[in-house]
Amino acid sequence: MPRARDPFSLALENIRDRALRGVYSPGGSIVIIEEARRLNLSTTPVREALAWLCGEGLLERAPRAGYLAPRLDAAMLRDRFWLRLRALTTSLELTIDLAAQASPAPDLSAEDAVRELFDRLVRATGNRSLVDAFRRVDAQLRMLGDAEFRLFPDADAEAAHLAHLGREGARQDLTEAVTRYHRRRMDASALLVLEVERRGPRSADGD
Repeated sequence: MPRARDPFSLALENIRDRALRGVYSPGGSIVIIEEARRLNLSTTPVREALAWLCGEGLLERAPRAGYLAPRLDAAMLRDRFWLRLRALTTSLELTIDLAAQASPAPDLSAEDAVRELFDRLVRATGNRSLVDAFRRVDAQLRMLGDAEFRLFPDADAEAAHLAHLGREGARQDLTEAVTRYHRRRMDASALLVLEVERRGPRSADGD
């Protein structure tokens, strides 16, 4: 019989997943007692999980008390795209002499395929600090949900091109494509914020 997860781990995994998928409205309050009731847990592990996720940069502490989903603004978003770009270009420079890595699973969505490619490029460096910094900012950008794919009609084709370059392209071509990908989003940061606000939070099932 599988061992039941402890309450803290259950709360942490569930709330982290909801934060990453954009279920919580940016700047909106996350009410401890409501989360505890939803998860059928006491408030203690939920409060501990929320505090932990603040340390990961996925949530924020409210000015007086409690917790908030991170607020979005164009300057912050632009800076995060820039930081992720620097992590990726640094990774490509450090691994220039390495053979191509394994291809992603063929059934991944375009959004997930790009995420898997970027994570794979950084992991190839073997630099734990770089991986940790990349994953922190990447998680903060994942909270955009599918706003990028709604804003850019060619996002699926763009993702497919990146995946192809990750498998078979020259390293310089991949670096240039990754740079274009991020510069495009940096230039559109204000529009991405508006798109997230227009659509509102994702439902719990991701619709």
